[in-house]
Amino acid sequence: MKMHRPVLARAALSLLVAMLGGLLGGPSARADSSVAIAISGTVDGTPESVYVSGLAQITSSLVKTDPKFNHPPRVILSIDLHNVTGKGLSTGATYVTKAQDELLRPLAPSDLVAIAFPFYPNTAVGFRSARAGLASFNLSFDVTTGNITGGTATVSTPSF
Repeated sequence: MKMHRPVLARAALSLLVAMLGGLLGGPSARADSSVAIAISGTVDGTPESVYVSGLAQITSSLVKTDPKFNHPPRVILSIDLHNVTGKGLSTGATYVTKAQDELLRPLAPSDLVAIAFPFYPNTAVGFRSARAGLASFNLSFDVTTGNITGGTATVSTPSF
């Protein structure tokens, strides 16, 4: 008696082997660099203005180009604001954010990037009172490697 494996099982096995081959033997599609940039500024609004400060962790990943598609080099920027907190200027209340963002940007010697991020009082239900801040980054890059070579950052009140 001849046993037949289901077609779906063979397809899944083939896909798994192809994925592992790409992960283990294929060239890397990205090379990462990471920097911590001091960030600070005041977000005005109700119920109080909040002074925000801390370290923004920014990772730059060079996206390798394929000559077939003829597009310019790009970087993926990962921005992590977990180490950024705020202090209410009227009440002294602590504000927190868990914001993370990813952007695809053309690779240039310098780039100005702005992201909106939520922040809220550090209480059990503080997320219900979330507000928006605007984080602006002026970054410089090594255009050969895509590595971040420096940068500055500020926080301000968004105008939307």
